[in-house]
Amino acid sequence: MVKPNYDNSIMSITNSLLKYYGVKPHHATLPLADELLAKDYKNVVLLLMDGMGVNVLERSLPENAFLRKHIKTELSSVYPCTTTAATTSVLTGRTPAEHGWIGWSCYFKEVDKCIDLFSNLESGTESPASDENQPYKYMPYDNILSVIGDNVKTCAVWPYTEYFADTMEGICEHIKNLCANDERKFIYAYHAQPDHDIHDFGVDSDCIKQMLLNYNNQLETLINSLSDTLFLITADHGMKDITMKCVEDYPAINRALIRHICVEPRCCSFYVKEEYKTDFPQLFTNAFGNKFKLFSHKEFLESGLLGNGVPHTKTEDFVGDYVAAAVSDVALWYKDINGGYEDFKSAHAGLTKEELTVPLIVIQKQDIC
Repeated sequence: MVKPNYDNSIMSITNSLLKYYGVKPHHATLPLADELLAKDYKNVVLLLMDGMGVNVLERSLPENAFLRKHIKTELSSVYPCTTTAATTSVLTGRTPAEHGWIGWSCYFKEVDKCIDLFSNLESGTESPASDENQPYKYMPYDNILSVIGDNVKTCAVWPYTEYFADTMEGICEHIKNLCANDERKFIYAYHAQPDHDIHDFGVDSDCIKQMLLNYNNQLETLINSLSDTLFLITADHGMKDITMKCVEDYPAINRALIRHICVEPRCCSFYVKEEYKTDFPQLFTNAFGNKFKLFSHKEFLESGLLGNGVPHTKTEDFVGDYVAAAVSDVALWYKDINGGYEDFKSAHAGLTKEELTVPLIVIQKQDIC
């Protein structure tokens, strides 16, 4: 079992950026980032590649590839190491405990529904959970772009922003154009790949290798065209090939649950009926042995896995009576309203090195070769 290291994490980059742009950081900064930022580049670019963990890079690209050559260090993701929690930590500089966006699906007692946080859909359906966006109603946050905006021009490059981009071509074009003017700026860019396709095809698939090679070449071309720019590339989490299990196939567990499994298939939050609470650990162990690390509600909150700081008021609500964190290749979810479930080949949010370890790729003007 591998645990997150919040003192050397993706969140640390953000705290270095906050400090550099004159805002008090929330947590420890990253010394390497502090040193790089002190060189006072005109442009600072942070590109977050979803799912591009160290293991994905190493298994997809040769050692002499541009991206691998410029890996300066390895960082820890946050926990759960999933897009919802990790991108929010990168955007805020705060731990999952603090911001509350701990996973894909969380239970909101206010509406008595499990809700997909990014979409506000009722989990397992295509229906809005309510007229109000519950996640943003109860867990609003200020991201780094707004917080430092008084001190430097900020630009966001991802879908649903002024600089819309959902392809690497679009991302590179926006970054090139933005860096061309004389204004000091911070650019945050996000790409949903390779995570999206790795879920479907697995870490070692040929299409992922080709995708990463294409991205490697596109980024090399872009960065070689820039000047006076610090370019940082990291990921929100890594990926691990998995075996997906469906809770309906385990009736002893399924009948003990009040509602759907929440949070993530590799970080399962269980809300258990009162009459099963004592026996649930044994029921779970009978079914899954040591494939997961099972925590009680109290144990999980006190484990430090969600990071330190003052917990958001919703965080405790989202942690069920028990939490199962994957330490093997097994994931567990449920059938949706149509009787189907996501039969992913690869996933994240477990306590393994593959899922928690991400690169920090650094390219400075003088480093380009």
